[in-house]
Amino acid sequence: MTGTSTLDIRLPIGGLFAVLGLMLAGYGAITSNDPMLYQRSQAININLWWGLIMLAFGAGLLLSATFYAGKPTVRPASQSSEGVATELREHQTGLEQ
Repeated sequence: MTGTSTLDIRLPIGGLFAVLGLMLAGYGAITSNDPMLYQRSQAININLWWGLIMLAFGAGLLLSATFYAGKPTVRPASQSSEGVATELREHQTGLEQ
């Protein structure tokens, strides 16, 4: 393999969690004054808390995707001892073209 992969799954997944977390936290903030809605959860605003958790998780994924963007994850075979050994073995057995 040469070069780095351009598909980073953290971007769409992080965006999805951030948007859904923002929507859920917004709904929890709007309905926070309704005690009947949160009676089953012992007056804990589950929507608000899980929305904030999802928002933080999505933001963390987006931050990590932008922080590590452009850094190579694949090294050429000549930069590792295992790669050099594999290249030598392929050359000796005639597999190299």
